[in-house]
Order: sequence, then C-alpha cells, then structure tokens
Amino acid sequence: MRTTAVLSTIALSGAMLSGCGSSGGSSSSGYCDELKAAKSQFSSLNSGTPDFDKFSKAIATFHKIADDAPKDISADWKKLDGALTKLEADLKSAGLTLKDLGTITSGGVPEGMTQEELTAALPKLQSAFSSLSNGDLETASKNIEKHAKSECKIDLTK
Repeated sequence: MRTTAVLSTIALSGAMLSGCGSSGGSSSSGYCDELKAAKSQFSSLNSGTPDFDKFSKAIATFHKIADDAPKDISADWKKLDGALTKLEADLKSAGLTLKDLGTITSGGVPEGMTQEELTAALPKLQSAFSSLSNGDLETASKNIEKHAKSECKIDLTK
C-alpha cells in the first residue's frame, strides 16, 4: 500500500484546510479574517507528523467553509469538500475513523480492531485515498491558494 503517498495527500489536505475561512459569502474581509484564523488553527495538520486527533474537527470546519465560501471560489471549495466527504464515508465503510490514521501511520492497530481486520481494510483504505490524488483536487487547491493570496494577502503555502 502507498501509505506514505496517502498520508502525504492527507497532509496536503491539511494545507488546503489552512485556507479555510467563512464569511457567509457576503464579505471578503470577514472571509479573510477567518482564513487567517483557520491557517493558524490547522497548522498542526501541515507538518511532517500531522495531528490526526484534530483532523475530524478540521474537516467539520472545512465542510462549513465550503458551504459559506465566496462565490468566486465556492466551486473549488465544494470540489475539495466533496472529496473529503467521500473520504470520511469510505473510511467509515472500512471500519476506520480519521483518528485511526494516526495509529496506523505509527505502525499500530486502531483500538477495537485486530491486525487481520486492519489488513482486510487496507484495500478500502487505499481506495479511499486514491480519490484524493487527482488533478482536479490539486487545481482546486491551487485556486484556493491563489485566491487567498490575491484577495486576502495570505500565503497558504508557508
């Protein structure tokens, strides 16, 4: 399994989450303020060892942002949000949670699961993450980064 590539994608998603912001779609400055706050909030996801305990909360925030994003960037947020929603559903069908990913990346077996169950779930896990590795999501992420930089003067790549 390409665990490293999969987890890199999650970390990239964390970087994308750094771009979250909400303004109810009406005020660019409110969106930018939230964008700054979210960038700081999600910094733990954009590291070599992301804190998967915080990932569920981050995705919940991400869902709200996707609903509230300004019109000119809304489609990109919706695209990323759809991918993360699918990821959550795929993990659930594999009997896993986002928090379990931290245990798995550390070489452990999630609580309440045997090694055999984890091994059986790995193909589902790989399938769940393969949907995050596509050009459309990369483009959406880059569009959000560009928008944040031009509209809010926030560099999400740092």
